[in-house]
Amino acid sequence: MISVSKLAMAAITAAGMAGSALADTAIVVSVGESRFAAKIEDTETGRAFLAKLPLTVSMTELNGNEKYAYGVSLPTAAQYYSKIEVGDLMLYGSNCLVLFYGSAGGYSYTRIGKLVSTTGLATAVGPGSAVVTFEKAVLKATIKMNGGEAEVGVETNLPASVAITKLAATTLPAAQSDWIPTNVAACSRSP
Repeated sequence: MISVSKLAMAAITAAGMAGSALADTAIVVSVGESRFAAKIEDTETGRAFLAKLPLTVSMTELNGNEKYAYGVSLPTAAQYYSKIEVGDLMLYGSNCLVLFYGSAGGYSYTRIGKLVSTTGLATAVGPGSAVVTFEKAVLKATIKMNGGEAEVGVETNLPASVAITKLAATTLPAAQSDWIPTNVAACSRSP
């Protein structure tokens, strides 16, 4: 037996966001037409950041490796990082959101989260200021049974590089008797 929630968890896991609270900590970071999946830390800071979503900020360029925006106040738990990687989403001080598109180090930050894939990030943010939107990941699966075959549809705001539809189609058991929906109004199961 498989439920839609297990399907959603499997899809997010396939996107590289393994962890205990997957559905609650996955977000999408959008810059223009480019979208990036990210996982937010399950910390006081991460939870406070998630509570502010959706959030759109104009981020300013700094040092050829980061974009920052003041005005996003969050709880802090700063620590010194000798190495910061591309895709790290950090808090500087108590109200400065920082997205790294290049590596850095030597400063104290509070970690908020990390982009799962950074391919194209530097190009997307460009050399100057960038408008960046942070929003919770949406994953809606609809499953209909036609005889013994499952028809799966998936709607998501996750990047196209996340092959959810293919995963969903191969995750569900083919036999109708092996699948029972749980708490899903959009699903139907023929008798």
